[in-house]
Amino acid sequence: MDAFYIARQPIMDRHNRVFGYEILFRGRKPEEDIDKGTVMTATAVNNLLNVIGVENVIGLHWGVIKITPLFLKRKLIEALPKERLIFALFEEDIDDPELLEILKEYKEQGYTFAINDIHHPDILKHPHVLELFDYIKIDHEALDEATIADLIKTAKEHGIKTICSKIETRKAHQNMMDLGCDYFQGFFYREPEIMEDYPIRAETGSILLLWNLIRNDASTDELVEAFEREHAITLQLLRFINSPFFSLRQTVTSIRHLITLLGRNQLSQWLLVMLFAKESQRENGNHPLVLMVINRTELMVGLLKLIEPNAGKSEQETAYLVGMLSLIHLIFHRPPREILHHLHVSEEIEDALFEANGLYGQLLKMVRIIENNDIAKLNQIVQKYQLSPDAINRLSLEAMKKVNAFDEALKMMQ
Repeated sequence: MDAFYIARQPIMDRHNRVFGYEILFRGRKPEEDIDKGTVMTATAVNNLLNVIGVENVIGLHWGVIKITPLFLKRKLIEALPKERLIFALFEEDIDDPELLEILKEYKEQGYTFAINDIHHPDILKHPHVLELFDYIKIDHEALDEATIADLIKTAKEHGIKTICSKIETRKAHQNMMDLGCDYFQGFFYREPEIMEDYPIRAETGSILLLWNLIRNDASTDELVEAFEREHAITLQLLRFINSPFFSLRQTVTSIRHLITLLGRNQLSQWLLVMLFAKESQRENGNHPLVLMVINRTELMVGLLKLIEPNAGKSEQETAYLVGMLSLIHLIFHRPPREILHHLHVSEEIEDALFEANGLYGQLLKMVRIIENNDIAKLNQIVQKYQLSPDAINRLSLEAMKKVNAFDEALKMMQ
């Protein structure tokens, strides 16, 4: 798997304190002109959220990210924390009336916008620009000092903060200070600091974003809209759910129908199953990992029913989720605690996974013993919970049958 590289360059205030960082992206290790960066894409959103994490890049400071109009029109901006980020658009994009309307809506919702590296001072005379943007970035190498002075003066009159970029010498810094610039960025302070990590593929990240929406109690309308933006994932999921494996009495025709029929918890579960299936197929050309997941989740739920016959639907869903998340690090090539941090799971689930605490932690421990066929420890479990060896054998057999049926369903997706 190719590494994903992210870089940040500090933006300093007039007292040489860090105000924020511009976040720069590369799919491969950058060698030159890193300061030009790349505009934000869906892949970059996924990697920023689910691989490295916003908090690890900008800490307690602001982050500045270049975006395109499509980024706004597809509502990708909603996946990122508006309290911490400034979204910078290029001046040539601001002539789009539709974009200005979208900006106005997001501005009213509390999002913060900047114009990136202004080269034409007349841009500030554009209708509504002064109302929509809180910051402007000025490429001090591209403009003469008189023009920069006019830009800073106009910005100050309208409460807009200025960031002078490409500051590479003490003299340039002092000149921009004298002209009244608010913030400064460039090699004079620091070259971009490169952070390396492994990427989450765009489709994988989209599945995780949908999963998080469900787990965070988004409204049904919000869920339907989010799924509709991910056409490929939605079609694959509907095909997946309609396979014979699920034995549904009626064909599912839409996401709204699916939410009603399955419920949110089951929908989130099958999104993750689909994620395992797609990732394991990419990595290996087959799907042994997802079959391992199905076996483990079946054993988790089955053992729960044996030990706690009165366990309700909620308890069974938690057991299922613990079994599934116990393997999720295998598809992301990252420490499991880090992955779970981005999934925002409960402390109870984290304790079960990492400390073997509570009922679910004990269930997971028992499942691993069954998987390893550790007869001595298996006998201890049977005695401790007063289970019969036949019950364990029947459970293992039923799990195998489920795995085989699921294997057939996966082949239909290919």
